[in-house]
This record gives sequence, structure tokens and C-alpha cells, in this order.
Amino acid sequence: MIVRYLEQLAHELSFDRSLSRRVCEEVEDHLRQSAERHSDGDTMEAERRAIELFGPAKIIAAQFAATSLLKRSRAVGPIVVLIVLGVFAAMKARVAWYAATGWSTSGSARFPDIGVIAYAFDRYAFYLALMTGLCGWVYAFRMQPGALDKTRLQRSFMLSAAAGAALIGSVLADIVLTALRLSGVGWSISHLIPIASVGIEVALVVALIARIHAVTSLVTTATLRFDL
Repeated sequence: MIVRYLEQLAHELSFDRSLSRRVCEEVEDHLRQSAERHSDGDTMEAERRAIELFGPAKIIAAQFAATSLLKRSRAVGPIVVLIVLGVFAAMKARVAWYAATGWSTSGSARFPDIGVIAYAFDRYAFYLALMTGLCGWVYAFRMQPGALDKTRLQRSFMLSAAAGAALIGSVLADIVLTALRLSGVGWSISHLIPIASVGIEVALVVALIARIHAVTSLVTTATLRFDL
């Protein structure tokens, strides 16, 4: 009976394989220990009693899912902030490299209006990403344990998504600014340094989008399945 119960539990949590595996291992240990305590020679009856005391698989799965999703949702905030700061570090490293090598700004001088607009957009988009990321982190952290508050959760993800969108804008502006820098000079192996730094920014943004999408998908699936 315990095996069938675990199969049902795994099915209920199939949207999150790591959670399903962890919960099934934990529940199996608990049920077998409980069955041993209630055993009077009838193994089937002892397992039935242990399962009855533990509770229906769907309810147990919903409880574990709510706790796990709250932890995952809270983790998105600091990840957003760390990635925003990572983009900032790559940006500053590139600017410092320009200064250290005396890199020409002839490309920007050829298109001054575009350079000014891109720089201003980059700056404000970055600060917007940082502020909304911090707000999303604080908002998610203040959610109380227990049943998921779907309204608060949606607002938290909206803030994280806004931070991601602003960060995308900032990185696109960095790409434009870097292209302007490189357009005024002939190709050199040294071009790989600023190109690599922009590549790091793009990779960080892609990682952020993937993370937000993954957690959002899990939350959506769980709330629909368990009506959290």
C-alpha cells in the first residue's frame, strides 16, 4: 500500500521532479517507520493505518508544493539583484578597460546623437532594473509561510519581470554603445575584450529570463493542480 501511495504522491508532484523525488523519499521513511510502530503481524493493515494517519496524497502533495514554491519564489528576488549587479560589473569592467587602453571614441563621435540617447537609456534602464529587482526581493520575502497568496505572488513576479525587461533594455543599449565604439576602428584582437563583456551580460540576462520562466511555470502548474 505504501508503494501505491508513493506512486500517487509522485504523480501529484510530477510537475517538479526534484521536489517529487525528495518528498517521496521523506514520506516513505516516515510511513515505514509509522507502519513498524503499528505493526501487530499484519503488514498490510499496518501500512494502511500509517497512510490513514498521515493523510491523503493530494493534500500532502499540496502542502509540500506550497512550501517549496514559496521558497523558490523568494529565491527569485536575490537572483535578480545578483544578475543585475553582475551586468553592472561587466559594464564597469569594460569601461575601465577602455580607459586603461586609451580606446578611441571615434565611433561614438561619428554618431553623437545615438551615443547620447543610448547612454541615457542604458543608465536609466539599469537603475530601473536594480530598483524593481530590490522591490521584488523585499515583496517576496515578506510573504508569510503557509498557503500561497496568489495576489502577492503575482505582484512579486511582475516586479521581477519588470526588472528583467529593464535589464534587457540596458544590455541592448550596451550592445549599441559597444558597436559604436568598435565601428570607428579597424578589426583587432583587442575587440574580443569588449565583445566578451557584452556576451557575459547577454548570458546573464538569458539566465535570468530562464529562471523567472521556470519558477513561474512551476507556480502556475501547482496553483492550477492544487488550487493553492
